[in-house]
Amino acid sequence: MAATGWFRRNQKKLLGTLVVFLMVIWGIGPAAEYLVPKPAIGEIHGIEVTQEQFSDTATRWARIFFRDSEEPVAKMVWGQMALFIQAEKMGIFVTKEELAQEVRNFFPVDPRIFEDKEAFRRMLGSAFHLTEHQFEKTIEEYLLSRKLLYLLKNSVKITRDEALQRYTKENEKVKIKYAALNARDFISDVKVEEDEIRSFYDKHTEAFPSVEEGRWGYKEPEKVKIEYVITKNAAVEREINATITDEAMRNYYEEKKDLMFRTEDEEEDSEEASVPKFKPFKEVKEQIKNNIFIKKYEATINKQIADADEEIYEMIDKEEFISFPDLAEKYDLKYVIPTNRKNGTNYFAKDELIEVMIDLPEFPQQVFDRDINDPSPPLSSVEGKLIYRVIEKVEPRTPPYEEIREKVARDLSYAKGFAEAEKLAEKCLEKINQTSFEEGIKSIKDEAGKIDITETKYITRPGIISEGDDVEVLGQERAKIAETVFGLKVGESAIAVEDKGIQRCYVVMLVDRKKVDPGKFEEEEDSIMEQYLREKQLTFIAEWETWIAKTAQLGKRKG
Repeated sequence: MAATGWFRRNQKKLLGTLVVFLMVIWGIGPAAEYLVPKPAIGEIHGIEVTQEQFSDTATRWARIFFRDSEEPVAKMVWGQMALFIQAEKMGIFVTKEELAQEVRNFFPVDPRIFEDKEAFRRMLGSAFHLTEHQFEKTIEEYLLSRKLLYLLKNSVKITRDEALQRYTKENEKVKIKYAALNARDFISDVKVEEDEIRSFYDKHTEAFPSVEEGRWGYKEPEKVKIEYVITKNAAVEREINATITDEAMRNYYEEKKDLMFRTEDEEEDSEEASVPKFKPFKEVKEQIKNNIFIKKYEATINKQIADADEEIYEMIDKEEFISFPDLAEKYDLKYVIPTNRKNGTNYFAKDELIEVMIDLPEFPQQVFDRDINDPSPPLSSVEGKLIYRVIEKVEPRTPPYEEIREKVARDLSYAKGFAEAEKLAEKCLEKINQTSFEEGIKSIKDEAGKIDITETKYITRPGIISEGDDVEVLGQERAKIAETVFGLKVGESAIAVEDKGIQRCYVVMLVDRKKVDPGKFEEEEDSIMEQYLREKQLTFIAEWETWIAKTAQLGKRKG
């Protein structure tokens, strides 16, 4: 329990940092009083990052670049820190002239405002609630990141042969005809014996099933049962909206108008000191209401969940059982034991947990990594701020044969049906090679029933979208056809086997091929190579950023 308590406390420190920076963004000061000072939270490229560094960077970047972002701001800021710290390690720097120019580019205003230091500072305070030093530091970090990506992008090259090869693949088109033999169409014709069913069960008893991968299996994955307490967002919104009076909004207006509501039409060339002018209260009333609401709303739900978390934190070392229903009642939270929509139980496999918190892709892994009865740190989701706990884990198991015997019999029938489809496809292909495509299909009609022959327009390779009235794009469910036919000669036939998802066999024939005219490539060579280079650079940068992010461990420290 001591080790669990230590891990729990360190997780709480990390969460505290994120809550602090979010509250700072919205100007929430007093609500932070219940948080404990926090030490380092992680490292980037071997350099330890303190909570103060992260909170400061997160606040500045969130106010300038991520104000309207729907993505988790903390995660994006951490990614930017990985970039500009890497840039500094590589010796990249920003000159004073570059910084000054970028600051000017940032504001499409009268250049004279930059000569009036006081006016410029007022503008920064009004727009971002940042000092001049904070703003320039953020822009410098931004330039470092941009310079690093620019250098990386320009290190990527593309040769003419590489571009021509890709152009040929993307523009080559073929016309085909095919017929499909579906496994399910043969199920009624196959027979399964009891010993076959039992043997099929024994063969796949230790495998996890996967329709997507075409894998039979009867082992059920590990499952968990969880509970959580979550803020009542809708109720909090109603309560706060009811408290925002005209008097409160007017007081806010008077208090903040010099900082936030100055008009921009003051005469700067006047010899006498100009009298400040402000936007009318009526014009900014909705903005004020929204500002007050956000401040109160964030403060309320942050305090609710933080108070509950504080009580959990205090009880962990006492090794007492923490009642989530009691926490919910005490701090006006909602208590939930989620129900699995697929089966109506309260148990979830890992891939099923995403339905519980759809905006937290990391949630399933976090749940399965957590010990039973070990409360999580607070999390933020679109549903609200929550704390969860795993209350039960069910180890992977294979149900007894008698319990799932009917399912095994159906699966075996399907597997035998697919084998029958493959056998008929081979018979059909043999006849096609001796006669014609149509005669080959006709030769198996007595055994397979009615089989339609489909002739397409010209198609392109899988994953390539072509334009033109004569081009047909085969859906993903028929990708195996396209993969097969581009390797055939005109008039040649083959079998394309789709053994994943809805299993079927295709008998296909290449009717015609439109080869690529190299002259067309030469006509547009420059623009084609420029496009391919840009795409190759973007792919490289995306992969490089993914790699660099792995060296920046938020909440994890070596040693």
